[in-house]
Order: sequence, then structure tokens, then C-alpha cells
Amino acid sequence: MASTQKDIAEKLGLSRTTVSKILNRDPRYYASDKTRKKVFAAAEALSYDFTSIRRPYKRVDDRVEVNAPCEISISLADGEVFDTGEAVVINLSAGGALIASIRTGRMVLPLQSFRILARLSGMPELSDLVGECEIVRMSHRPSGPELAVKFVDATHDDRGRVRAFVRKRLGLPADGPPGPG
Repeated sequence: MASTQKDIAEKLGLSRTTVSKILNRDPRYYASDKTRKKVFAAAEALSYDFTSIRRPYKRVDDRVEVNAPCEISISLADGEVFDTGEAVVINLSAGGALIASIRTGRMVLPLQSFRILARLSGMPELSDLVGECEIVRMSHRPSGPELAVKFVDATHDDRGRVRAFVRKRLGLPADGPPGPG
């Protein structure tokens, strides 16, 4: 039988609230790495059902709807280009994007490790950037597949440029805490 957050809390002598905040990766809650590791280890040992976690992935960057064309290239782990094509960036953040209306020559994804390179050709302010992406989530809508991607190997400066672009589009100051939602 799967355990509850209360069971984990009792085993470790912590409050259920503390366990909940740690398991849900609440970004506003601080706990030491040692405590976090203990909670996750106890959860595994007690067969905790991790699918009950409310926020397994929490967006940390502001995002803005852009609906802009981009050029994509799908590369295999050895660097070989598997396919190329076009897509539309639905929304964008410094951490990633939602890509849809994907059209490539093969119209399939490889069954081995791959990365997507996205050149933001439809956004003149960012058209010189090429984002190397990994898929975080795939979904299918009536309009076709959508890929939620995170940017990997992005430089601090490039992330800063994207962040400034997004915040400007949202009407937020260049620096400051994330906007609502």
C-alpha cells in the first residue's frame, strides 16, 4: 500500500506541511539539501505515489505568446542532422518554448537520443539566436503535435536577451520578480 505525506512526516519527525512543500518542489520554501534528500529517500522507501505530486514541474520564467515562425533542425547524439523543417513558436520564455505546426521532411522523431535546434527567424530581435532544445512534454492537439521544450547549453547572455524580450512584451520592467502566472 502506498504511503502518504503524513506517513513520511511521522517517520522523519517533520511536519506534513514541510514534507508537502519539499515533495511539491515549492520554489518559495527553503529546506536544506540534506532534509530534501531525506524526504525523497523516505518517500521512495515507503512506496510513496509520486504521481500525486501537484507540481512536478514548475515554470520559473515569465513566458509570452509570440506565434512566430521558426526554423528547426533535429540532430542525433552524434551530430548527424536527422531532419529539418519549420514550426511556430507559440510561447517563449528564457527557459524554453512551446513549438507547434511542425513541418519537416520526414514528419517523424527519431527513436534515439536527439536534440532540436530552433532558430527564431520570426522574431527579428532574436533571429540571430539558435536554441538547442530538449523535449519536456509532447501533446497532440486538433491542429497537430506540440512540443514543450527547454533550452539547453544556452549562455547567460542569451537567456538574458530572451528574458528581456519576454518581459518587454509583457510590459514588465527588465529586472524584477516573475510576473503573475
